[in-house]
Amino acid sequence: MSELRVIPLGGFGEVGMNLLVYEHGDDAIVVDCGMMLPDDAAPGVDAIVPEMTYLFENASKVRALFVTHGHEEHIGAIPFLLDKLALPVYAMPLTLAFVAERLAERGIDDIELRAMLPRNVVEVGPFRVEALRVTHSMSDALGFAITTPSGTIIHTGDFKLDHTPVDGQPTDLARFAHYGEQGVTLLVSDSTNALAAGHSQSERSVSVVFDRIFADAPGRIIIAVSALDLHRVQTVVDAAVRHRRRVFVIGSTLIDNIEIAEKLEHLRFPETTRTSTTDLHPRSLVILTAGAQGEPSSALTRMAIGEHREITIEKDDRVVIASQTLIGNERQVTHMIDNLYRRGAKVYDPHSGVHVSGHAHREELKLMLSVTRPRFFIPMHGTLRDLKHHALLAREAGVPHGVVISNGQVAVLDRGELHVLADSVPHGRVFIDAEAEEVPDVVVRDRQHLAEDGFVIAVVAVSPNGRLIRDPEIITRGLVDADEGGDVLPEVRQMLVGMFDESAADELRDSDLLQEKIRALLKRYFRKSMGARPMILPVIWET
Repeated sequence: MSELRVIPLGGFGEVGMNLLVYEHGDDAIVVDCGMMLPDDAAPGVDAIVPEMTYLFENASKVRALFVTHGHEEHIGAIPFLLDKLALPVYAMPLTLAFVAERLAERGIDDIELRAMLPRNVVEVGPFRVEALRVTHSMSDALGFAITTPSGTIIHTGDFKLDHTPVDGQPTDLARFAHYGEQGVTLLVSDSTNALAAGHSQSERSVSVVFDRIFADAPGRIIIAVSALDLHRVQTVVDAAVRHRRRVFVIGSTLIDNIEIAEKLEHLRFPETTRTSTTDLHPRSLVILTAGAQGEPSSALTRMAIGEHREITIEKDDRVVIASQTLIGNERQVTHMIDNLYRRGAKVYDPHSGVHVSGHAHREELKLMLSVTRPRFFIPMHGTLRDLKHHALLAREAGVPHGVVISNGQVAVLDRGELHVLADSVPHGRVFIDAEAEEVPDVVVRDRQHLAEDGFVIAVVAVSPNGRLIRDPEIITRGLVDADEGGDVLPEVRQMLVGMFDESAADELRDSDLLQEKIRALLKRYFRKSMGARPMILPVIWET
């Protein structure tokens, strides 16, 4: 009997970029293939995907890709895998629709996308895979029961135990318990909230908070969500229906995702609740947008600094940040919220009850351990701290045989024993730019000092009341057109002078806000006029 090998290539010891390989003898399957958003240490990078050298070098072994759900952390890297290794993809219909969209963007076709519904079974080589419905923050989420000659694996995927989910589809605990009664050899379980005490709240609890906000709001309500958090979108739409407001949606990705979900009947968005204009009475309008992570180019961030073309934040606006702030984004989200307050809005952040997690808390994790009763346990999906605490939780729940592994490590189940090999397989991170091309590590390191298309320094000298004392000075490096074409810089100077003339006095006295406005103005100008994305460095001299 061949041994079973569990090989994570992403998502173990980090949040996002989930990719796990199950290998038995000369056969392997992959579960999820996701991406991660970059932080400030990777300028010019739009996404980070797992290094998949191990899969490409063992292509003859890999039989299929199984996908738990459609969040980018689980599907975002699929095009980079299937571009080199054509595999059949098994997932729920909504997930497959999102996968198909990403493959089409990359011009990848001839991939078999095979719908897999809850309790359906697929046999691939020595693997018998059954889909198990789980509740998460989006519809069509799955876990898997993977039966092999070495025993049965339960792979939970991202899950929570919400007994009143928005879509009416709770986690199929009965099926998990069935496998527990039959005998589970290994449980591989979501660790994202292993430090969160008690039980996660139901998505329906957000509806109660929304009702209160909608009832009290004297003007417009602007709600920022994750573009793939379709349960939250449904909660917003339902609240708008109850309070007789119309919903205006901003953002092409969000609009596309809503359209896909509607076609597959995963979202109920009445035509009478939509609007294609913001020219309504403020008490009749909800603006739904992405940008909850404070991304510099997002609609909400541009609203916060007064640079959005359609929406200007007003005193009676209520802004709802209905998405958890991701690790690494805290500073930019805080800065965005401060700017929204500065413009007179009242802001409800995720701690105001407008967000609940899609991941199980400790008591739910213990229940999953109890119903599956595994012999061995491996925590997945989370920081190293999350994995360690989940392993301790498993021990408290009576599952002492747990191991914490990191990306690239190989856990082997052989002759009824679980151990970790001393040597790791190739693993790491691959940086991807806006053109979906790989960016070498050395280039990313260089960009920490020099932005992708050079840099622009804008030096402005201002009086104590924020007014210009003399014309701005523009210094550029690495912008060929700007360096060689002298007609560009006077235009940039004139734009900055115009911005100062049009800005309110209190904005001009706030140097942080002033820097943000200069950065946004110049970033937009160089992107549109040259297709360049230089680092913008505003320098304000107060005299």
